[in-house]
Amino acid sequence: MVCYQRLYLPVRQEWVDGRKLANEPVAPGQFMLLDLRRNYRAISPLNVDCLSVFASHDSLVDFHREQGLPAFGGLRVELGATYTDPVMRNLMECLLPAFESPETTPRLFLDQLMLTMLVHMSSAHARRPIELCSRRGGLAPWQERRVKDLLLANMSGDIGLDQLADECGVSRAHLARSFKTSTGSSPMAWLQRQRLEKASDLLLTSTLSISEIAHCCGFADHSHFSKAFAKNYCSSPGEWRRTRKM
Repeated sequence: MVCYQRLYLPVRQEWVDGRKLANEPVAPGQFMLLDLRRNYRAISPLNVDCLSVFASHDSLVDFHREQGLPAFGGLRVELGATYTDPVMRNLMECLLPAFESPETTPRLFLDQLMLTMLVHMSSAHARRPIELCSRRGGLAPWQERRVKDLLLANMSGDIGLDQLADECGVSRAHLARSFKTSTGSSPMAWLQRQRLEKASDLLLTSTLSISEIAHCCGFADHSHFSKAFAKNYCSSPGEWRRTRKM
């Protein structure tokens, strides 16, 4: 388990398998790795803001097998150790919206994020770190068309990488990597662009309300759509519509 700390965590009382453990303060943005086959207990003198993500041993074994990598030999889990890793920090911070508003977080986004985390853990925190080499070649034309058709049929992003990969007869990791090679974007980023392009067209050519357009384009609600639209067009949907219909 990755235990990512968002607040300063001072020296605390901590036990592993019933034995008291010496520890050091943990700075915001650092994390600990816990082996859940062991029994951890801790008492902190301050409030804790911790984001914990469970990565099963089987998921890492499967990832290595899918990639044709050497057998996974476990992570470097040192008792009491803390880690500073900018990549892991950014990945964990990207997960926050999924906890704060899970209803607006597409499954496709979470799948892509967790796959990226597995890649990083295997290359940076495994007992036998692996070197990931970039591979050339994208999807076959029929595979790319199939993935795009499935994404457009599931505008909300409520489709997993596993389903997309199964339709193409490849692994999840191969699908994610090859789709980006073919299109220049991850599946989620490509889908987001299609959603926003469809929304901008509906804003100009229909009389649908903003909420109705948000629903048609796969966004969870008016607020989620407005934030995504403003980030891309530097304007709210309503203002963008008004200025172009004048």
